Amino acid sequence: MLANTLAEKRELLVWFLRTNRLKKPEAARVLEFIKNNKDILARVKFTSKLADKKDTLLVSAVYTNTFPFEFRLNNVHYGTVDEVIHQLKTNPPKVLYVWLSYVSPPSCKLCNRSVRRPVRNRISPASAAHRMLVDAVRAVNQREWQRKHLLQEIDKALDNRDIQEFNRLTEELKKLSCEH
Repeated sequence: MLANTLAEKRELLVWFLRTNRLKKPEAARVLEFIKNNKDILARVKFTSKLADKKDTLLVSAVYTNTFPFEFRLNNVHYGTVDEVIHQLKTNPPKVLYVWLSYVSPPSCKLCNRSVRRPVRNRISPASAAHRMLVDAVRAVNQREWQRKHLLQEIDKALDNRDIQEFNRLTEELKKLSCEH
């Protein structure tokens, strides 16, 4: 569906965690565990239909009409985050279907489904919204990478007692922080 490569899956999880308040906040631990575990992340397939699947995870943001959190492994339900992480560690599924339930922003003109006219030779609203989502996730991850890189360079400048380089890098970090 949305993400195929490990990097895209990780980006989607990072975006979801950064931009949504979860109905069950401790569910973020499960998503963090999946994000940081390449073996489990490789088994993830994102979907919005879990009814016919036996190994599933649903994590919902507030303001959605979906259940807050649900994990099913071999059609057995597990209710606590600790149980879910334990099951993922000890009995990882072949494929884990994950539904990240969130509400599109109210200002999103592409998400308005009240006017449905057939449009030809144009990008569909769903693919345009998907492209916007992917671009937003990449931008957030790029800024995070730049921030970490600048912090490492600042540490090096401090180790080398290079005041000019330290000042230049801290200014860059301040500018990057103001862009959020």
